[in-house]
Amino acid sequence: MQVTIIGTSTLCIRFIKLLCVISTLLFAGASLANDAISPRYIQQYSETLPLARINVKSIDNPVQDLKIQLGKRLFEDPILSSSGKIACSTCHQADLGFSDGKDFSFDNEGNPLPYNTPSIQYVAYNYYFGWTGRFPRLQDHFDALMLNPKLMNRDWLQLSLELSKNEEYATSFNNAGYREISKDSISDAIIQYEYSLAKPSRYDLYLLGESQQLTEKEKQGYELFKEFGCNSCHQGTNLGGNLRQKFGLMKDIFSNTKTIKKRDYGYFTTTQQEEDKFYFRVPSLRNVSNTAPYFHDGSAKTLYQAVEIMFVHQLGIKPTHTDLELIIAFLHTLEPHQ
Repeated sequence: MQVTIIGTSTLCIRFIKLLCVISTLLFAGASLANDAISPRYIQQYSETLPLARINVKSIDNPVQDLKIQLGKRLFEDPILSSSGKIACSTCHQADLGFSDGKDFSFDNEGNPLPYNTPSIQYVAYNYYFGWTGRFPRLQDHFDALMLNPKLMNRDWLQLSLELSKNEEYATSFNNAGYREISKDSISDAIIQYEYSLAKPSRYDLYLLGESQQLTEKEKQGYELFKEFGCNSCHQGTNLGGNLRQKFGLMKDIFSNTKTIKKRDYGYFTTTQQEEDKFYFRVPSLRNVSNTAPYFHDGSAKTLYQAVEIMFVHQLGIKPTHTDLELIIAFLHTLEPHQ
């Protein structure tokens, strides 16, 4: 392995080494079994836990299954949009890793949205929501999407009344244990479904002791992932989703851009604080091999391109082709296994 540091200042080199040390000492949890998603459990949405917001329940839970089934039906039903033209599944398609394969999804008038649509398959393990992480709860994020005039543009009371008049929905809500059809019960059912989408990967089984799940090439990629310090940001169960980081930490990502768009300013768009410019929620890497294109603006069309950009702009390192190939091999182990 040959490492080339971009920008030869001693400070940059020391900083990169420090990142690697920190990732090794503090974020080694990414290699521990307690960060694995176990195949024996599903996730149940809960607002009682302040950070993880999930409560592990046995898969043998009939009422929970009915909530998930109801949530799936709502997720796929365009009745959730005022136009009746789009559903949650319009942008979050199961066969595309619950993203949509586009640079930008389209709003209810057929115009491109400002941000690339991220996958929601492992949203259960995020601590922050939205590209800039401006939402502390999934419920808040979902509410914003429902009220957005360019998306669902829905009045909660009106939607609740419409669903209440639908005999099948009325029965399904009752069978799932909801006393009424309301903003809270609609949201809860959909979030229960979204949380059920998280599936174990070969990586999880490897962490749980099944060493044969990863090939030697994939294991080498995993070691490089840690050695280069990728897990200093892509950490924990979700390999991301739990902190904000500057996009272009070591090398300005927008220096060759003629016009910096509003979306490029990241968390600054929420806080208007100078120190928040270009900060975004670190995306989860789970299922990343199925969810091209990448980044908030869909500018990286392939996983190879995305990883190379991360090396150059986040780590300040020019990677070799072999380094990239090995790390990408590891990233493929993060696909759902069952």
